[in-house]
Amino acid sequence: MKKKPLLERINRIRAFLEPMGPGILSRKMCGIVDALEVQVEDGQYARHAVVRLGEALLATAEFNGMSTEKFDRLEKMVCDLIDVVERAGR
Repeated sequence: MKKKPLLERINRIRAFLEPMGPGILSRKMCGIVDALEVQVEDGQYARHAVVRLGEALLATAEFNGMSTEKFDRLEKMVCDLIDVVERAGR
């Protein structure tokens, strides 16, 4: 599978998180997004690594008190990312 659909979804997540500003939660979450990007950028990613990083992103958001509305939006984006990975069968 081409990497572009995954990078597009990761970029959507990054764009969603950027307005949070330079606070620690934003830094933690953007660090996870960076790790996701590194995983998929060469097209040789491991499905379980992408899934676990997605789970880590959601756990960080939940643990740090992200509002329910924002969390739900983030969760949909992460699920969309994982769905692309699952359809690729990696």
